[in-house]
Amino acid sequence: MGAAGGAPTALSSTESTRGSGVDGQPHLHLHVLGELTATRDGEAVDLGGRRQRAVLAGLAMQRDQIVPADRLVDCVWGDHPPANANGALQAYVSHLRRRLEPDATARQREGVIARAGPGYVLRLPPDAVDAWAFESAVEAAAGQAPGEAVCTLDTALRTWRGPAYADYAGEAWAEAEIARLAELRGVARERLLGTRLELGEAQLVIGELEALVAEDPLREERWRLLTLALYRAHRQAAALAALRRARQVLADELGVDPGPALRSLEAEVLAQSPDLDAPTPPSVDRAVELVPRPRTPDGLVDRDREMAILREKLDELEQGVPGCLLVEGPAGIGKTRLLDELRRLAVAAGTWVRSARSSALEQDFEWGVVRQLFGAGADEALARDERYAVLRGLCEVTTHLAEEAPFVLCVDDIQRCDDASLQFLTYLVRRLEGLPVLVVLAMRTGEPNRADDLAELVADESVILVRPAPLTEQGTADMVTERLGRGADAFVAACHRMTSGNPLLLRQLLRALADEGVPPDVAHIDTVRAVGSRAIASLVTLRLRRMPPTVTTVARAVAMLGPTADLVSVADLAQLSEEDVASALDLLARSEILLDGHPLDFVNPLVRDAIHADVPAGERALLVERLGRRLKSSSSHPSQAGVPTQ
Repeated sequence: MGAAGGAPTALSSTESTRGSGVDGQPHLHLHVLGELTATRDGEAVDLGGRRQRAVLAGLAMQRDQIVPADRLVDCVWGDHPPANANGALQAYVSHLRRRLEPDATARQREGVIARAGPGYVLRLPPDAVDAWAFESAVEAAAGQAPGEAVCTLDTALRTWRGPAYADYAGEAWAEAEIARLAELRGVARERLLGTRLELGEAQLVIGELEALVAEDPLREERWRLLTLALYRAHRQAAALAALRRARQVLADELGVDPGPALRSLEAEVLAQSPDLDAPTPPSVDRAVELVPRPRTPDGLVDRDREMAILREKLDELEQGVPGCLLVEGPAGIGKTRLLDELRRLAVAAGTWVRSARSSALEQDFEWGVVRQLFGAGADEALARDERYAVLRGLCEVTTHLAEEAPFVLCVDDIQRCDDASLQFLTYLVRRLEGLPVLVVLAMRTGEPNRADDLAELVADESVILVRPAPLTEQGTADMVTERLGRGADAFVAACHRMTSGNPLLLRQLLRALADEGVPPDVAHIDTVRAVGSRAIASLVTLRLRRMPPTVTTVARAVAMLGPTADLVSVADLAQLSEEDVASALDLLARSEILLDGHPLDFVNPLVRDAIHADVPAGERALLVERLGRRLKSSSSHPSQAGVPTQ
């Protein structure tokens, strides 16, 4: 803060409680872990210009304390306030109140920014400002069991969108709070990786710890965690090498030796002390904790809207009304399952169904999908010489079948359909009028395809798009109950966070937990990640191997870099051009492997762990060596340490 004005005044308990109630504004949220923004009922709030937003920033930094007016004047204008600074400040406050409380009358607009004593106070509940919620989560994690603490810290860290109060970096009045939050974030990241290390994830956290060390090589706790992870991963030589690197960096930059913690750790590594071994999980009575496998197939949850559409279109088909549905979404979201449900409903109603499934192995074979749909009935049409004549002939086959009875035509994985069959489907969809035929297609997003016809089909106005959403936490709870029995809230939350609500990943996770007899209670939260990483590894690596080699290289680089990954660092580590990396990142985002946007991160922790564990030993050694060179380079620029600019 600047020199002007007195210290903020703490509210009395009565005032603080009354202010935190925020009556009438239960859905107002302020975001300061990045650029300063606000949302109300999920919609963005226009907070005005930079100076007006500075008033809100100054209030948020002091939480529920009264901020004197002259302190806010300092935040807005610094050493050059206008002649009528207090009047201008009141105008900014009035504008903010109108935008934050648009439904309140002028007399009622003191629920969020209230006049108090010599200044103003921001009245919001603790979870309404992301920085406040983050601080509370870090404090709460300190008293939680390891598995629950990992969930709490990981969720809290994902709320960061860049440096705190990024709009006001370099402002004297904001520097202290920005630095405090950056330090708290650093501590939270260290605690998260340290806790995962205690849960036996040594191999999985090495890459993230290397990135953490490279970001700020003067923090000895990061060197300690990295050394311990390497040792527990049975890489004693690498652990000792990390300690030597730490000693060299501290000597070069600060002219000091490592502190007592690193010196003690070095002695224990050399002595192969049993104290360095990962904690042994307590023994359990497997007969007591064994959970029987379910006797019924996995249920369909969180798909009421999609099923309503399918039923509606089948009802219309019975009345002779044609239609086309395109079910699209990322791998594992449940497209095939919806097609299965559609077939089941159609057969139950006595409606014929003709089905095909595209395959990458058959993509180069002309008319492969058409032959699956019509069998020998298509032979005469396919024998025609000209392509247009073939298309007309296939439409005639479809018309003859529809004249006998309405039917459903289903094609799964249409993104892999051969070009000729796809051309027919596009041709048919445009000529459905009067034909009692329901065409239902499923397409995986994010995969490259070669046909312009597919893009035209997606853009066709007559095609109804169905996009299944990820499961809600309640949907996850239903699946946990179905597989393992009623689950504790924290256990369900861990399963949901680890899979991001992807039904396929969740089913794989729950199947693996059931096979190992893991009960869904709080005591076993820490097993969710370890079991889940193994359970979905093959699914994730298979998807990567279908992509160009450069995309796999980029995904592995992001996994090795951890939370500090950005375009430049990934290009440097992967030794690819920034243009190639940008294209690869775009494909990974469209394939639902990476989140779309910044900072770079995987869609869920299980995908990140699977890709990190899949890095071959030789490539891993090469990437670690490059990380080491980045570390040496960054250590000569200590001013670059801290929270990276997003």
